[in-house]
Amino acid sequence: MNTSTRVLVVLLVLACAAGCANIPESTPPRFVTELPQVASRVVDNPSPGLNPYGLVGEFVTKTGSSDAARAYLTPEADAVWSGTSDRVIIEDKPKTLPQSVPEGDRVNEQVVILTGRQIGRLDPRQAFFASVQPVEFQFKVARQADGQWRISEAPDFALITESAFVASYRRVNLVFFDPGEKVLVPDLRFMAAEPRDNLERRVVELLLKGPSDGLKGAVVSPLDGVVLRTNVVTDSDGAIKINFASVEKTTEERGKMAVQVVTTLSEVTTSPIRLLSDDRALVATKQDWRASDITPYENLTTSKPDLLGLAVTGGRLVSLRDGKPIDGPAGSGAYDVVTAAQSLDGSALAVVQRTGSGVRLRVGKVDGDLPEVGLSQTATLTRPTWLLSPGEGIAPNEVWTVQDGTVVTRVVRTVEGTWVGFPVDATELTRDGPITQLRLSRDGVRVAAVVNGQVRVASVVRANDAVAIRSPLTLQAGVVKQVVGLDWLDRQTLIAVTEQPSLPVASLPIDGFSLTQFNSANLTLPVTAVTAAPSRSTLVMDSLGLWSTQEANKVWLTHQHGQPPGSIPFYPG
Repeated sequence: MNTSTRVLVVLLVLACAAGCANIPESTPPRFVTELPQVASRVVDNPSPGLNPYGLVGEFVTKTGSSDAARAYLTPEADAVWSGTSDRVIIEDKPKTLPQSVPEGDRVNEQVVILTGRQIGRLDPRQAFFASVQPVEFQFKVARQADGQWRISEAPDFALITESAFVASYRRVNLVFFDPGEKVLVPDLRFMAAEPRDNLERRVVELLLKGPSDGLKGAVVSPLDGVVLRTNVVTDSDGAIKINFASVEKTTEERGKMAVQVVTTLSEVTTSPIRLLSDDRALVATKQDWRASDITPYENLTTSKPDLLGLAVTGGRLVSLRDGKPIDGPAGSGAYDVVTAAQSLDGSALAVVQRTGSGVRLRVGKVDGDLPEVGLSQTATLTRPTWLLSPGEGIAPNEVWTVQDGTVVTRVVRTVEGTWVGFPVDATELTRDGPITQLRLSRDGVRVAAVVNGQVRVASVVRANDAVAIRSPLTLQAGVVKQVVGLDWLDRQTLIAVTEQPSLPVASLPIDGFSLTQFNSANLTLPVTAVTAAPSRSTLVMDSLGLWSTQEANKVWLTHQHGQPPGSIPFYPG
């Protein structure tokens, strides 16, 4: 800061102090302090002596940010290159090729074509969108006065190889609330890992901007409309100080603001979070927060420990606790059950019954008669999937299924206690083919589906009485295919089973960035069904029977209450 700037700052401070003399104490001045000086990202220059192809190759392998990328540009290109829009992530080891028909002065100017396979993009809000496809980009390079080559024209976004991206970014789970503000919903983002000393500030600023495009309309934020009074800084005692401006919300709303901020920041810091509004405690009874102070908001999404799962075997339901048929007509074989689902709280059951003219849906108490739901005649119904209960101690009142692969239907309990079907607008999801599997996430905000043999994830948007599936995203397109079974491991991860001999079981994060292959050494293909849940063993059915595992790299163990091939195991949900 030069002398004239310092004088100007002093004058402004004095002016503000004089002006504040007439401001009532109840309305203190709002301001944002000057940003603290933070450590800049260390940017390496290009390796000396690179030829045009080596320069472009290094550009995408060593530039995890726009700042790093600029070191590879000519001064003229740097002046016009924004590099602030989407960042495109490509697989490692892309190829650099000469232009098929060379142009211009080959001694001092060359055109390099970079080809590879895109795996996705990172948007300006730091959300990853999977998009697997071959790509080709053109670069122009020019020899500089010192003899070094630099890029004179490049695509107007940062190109990053997968390894460079993993080394330069870290995943952060922002959290929002479901529309009923009963449970927390993860919103996966990727933040630049450096500089580390302002990571908390960047995360809070991103949280204040709201959900990613894929979750807009599906979640709510208690922070909506809230702004910072001062910058997020580390206080002298090590606490992360977050000072909001004039928060005009109820005590309950302020508490939910604290839940949202502290839960999000718990992944990036172990320091206490000091939450203020106009320099006073945001929540009157507490100023400094840790993750252990937060109510987890998980009761509605967590099944009781004694609910060990069920299985459809020979047209009836059996318990995976003891391998015996459950009580009631669903366990006696009265319904010729094709597939079924148990509510998260364990109290309700939805079964698909085989009939002479197709299939029917029946819903009711788990050990009682299951009344038929009056749906139109249909040849197939996907395995039902339950929405979480609307509140603790309240019976579940909504279950979904798909009729004939195209009509997504939510079946809702009326005030009279009957069940009625309503259509869900799923045009964005079904445009690429029929749905063979559909699973609601345990928070009810997302759906995972198998469409045309591929895994798709989308958001559930509720507006008054209308419900729509929006913003579907295909995960690991062309890699995970021929999918025959799907379930939620947790709110951030899916488990899929496929007919691919090389990839029978795999887990995927909901943004599709990566893929974890399960050990399949002792499975006998094909694998036909899967069920998963938090803190439970993952179960699969292969051509010999029922298997379980706790981790992807462990061998599968035979289930103590094994079921015959063709059975369908399922946990509540």
